[in-house]
Amino acid sequence: MKILIIEDEYSLADAIAETLKKENYTTKIVTNGEEGEDEALTGIYDLILLDVMLPKKDGFEVLRNLKNEKINTPIIMITAKSEMSDKLKGLENGIDDYITKPFHMRELMARIKIVLRRNSNIEDNNILEYSDLKLDLSTGKMSSNGNEISINGKELELLEILLLNKNQIISKEALINKIWGYDSNAEYNYVEVYASFLRKKLKLLKSKVKIKAVRGLGYKLEEEDD
Repeated sequence: MKILIIEDEYSLADAIAETLKKENYTTKIVTNGEEGEDEALTGIYDLILLDVMLPKKDGFEVLRNLKNEKINTPIIMITAKSEMSDKLKGLENGIDDYITKPFHMRELMARIKIVLRRNSNIEDNNILEYSDLKLDLSTGKMSSNGNEISINGKELELLEILLLNKNQIISKEALINKIWGYDSNAEYNYVEVYASFLRKKLKLLKSKVKIKAVRGLGYKLEEEDD
């Protein structure tokens, strides 16, 4: 999963990013509201951490603009202020949660997992399932029929996206944007390469789950009939 951190205190943003990486999240740090809004508008992120006090555009202006553009990415607002008015203002404008500085990283991680679980198909904090296949995001292990294989990097990100959208076709463009980034030079055949790696692992696991390429549209998971 990709998380955008819009926070002008770089030391704090970096500490958050390091914590998230240990939990297998991919992160990007932006230190001003204007650039943060542009990045958020790409729609490639699964969650946004948005500070209130930002240079160029404050967090509330960024929030309003994202909502006006119909960006539905979950947002947790970070504020140095403890006044109830700020919390209410954020909630009234559509944030999913807020956290007040200073905070403990464990509290932030708990809030992130709650918001992501609320806005996704995650059955447990870190477990994604489809048919006989399970993916444990905390360990990077995919399992089926008593067999288990570890995956990481792009394979893990690709399978995670497919499992989170298990009833939908995901376009190659969307997969490139989410896995490699909106401004990446990655080729479309990169998706096919990693899909091929995953297909081999699914075969080793003897799983009924297949990764289907839908011509001209993209990729989806499907369950093979017995």
